[in-house]
Amino acid sequence: MAEFQLRPLDTGGVFKQSIAAYRHRFGTLMATAAVLDLPYAVLYYVLADDPPPLSAIPTNEELSTFVGALGPWLAIRLLITSILFAAVIRTVGETYAGVESSWRDTTAAAISRMVSLAVVTVLFWSGVTLGSAMFVFPGLFLVVAWSATLSAVIIEGAGPLTAFARSWVITAGRRMAIFGILATTSALVVVANLILVVILVEVFGFLLGSSGSLLASEIVWVLTQPFIAVVLAVLYLELRVRKEELDTDWLSLQISATSFDS
Repeated sequence: MAEFQLRPLDTGGVFKQSIAAYRHRFGTLMATAAVLDLPYAVLYYVLADDPPPLSAIPTNEELSTFVGALGPWLAIRLLITSILFAAVIRTVGETYAGVESSWRDTTAAAISRMVSLAVVTVLFWSGVTLGSAMFVFPGLFLVVAWSATLSAVIIEGAGPLTAFARSWVITAGRRMAIFGILATTSALVVVANLILVVILVEVFGFLLGSSGSLLASEIVWVLTQPFIAVVLAVLYLELRVRKEELDTDWLSLQISATSFDS
């Protein structure tokens, strides 16, 4: 596919290719995000209690109670997000390889790697949280250095520790550029979230009352989260082109080799 060729990209090229991939596979990405997150949203709406309010300067007891109430739901959301990101990354990888797979195929591939993705999620966020507690910068550094970890799991079939090592190697030498791209992507997604939530809360709040805000938040999540994963996928492929001269045949072989992982 001429529009999606494996080649070195500058920052503008990464965003151009990410937007093109997002638009090209929009239906697949939206279906993937909705199927993975809608059951969670329904269960949260039905089962979750409102978190206890926090005072201006919360005590340790208040924080403990707050985290206890939301912690399990946050952990589930993080795992769902990792599975979604893996499915989206595979969708983008298959697009570059010339394969137009369905959301069912890429979602099944991601779910088949769920144990590895769960381990990666725990290790990633534990490391980032610990690093962020050490003057913030170490946490940001790890986000960048580990940004290709999910891609290594879902494209290369790597185990968790190997995936972290792979990400560390292929991001070396490009980390400032990666940081700029990820920071810009995060800013764009935050702005898009704020604008869309304000608009949709007004619309659905008028039609559905209090449940309208939850529906609005879910729609915004489904629309915006896949774009972050698309950027991660394009970055991963671009890094491998630079570092390893990745070509379409090599990418196709790796995707084929991991199609039936269990």
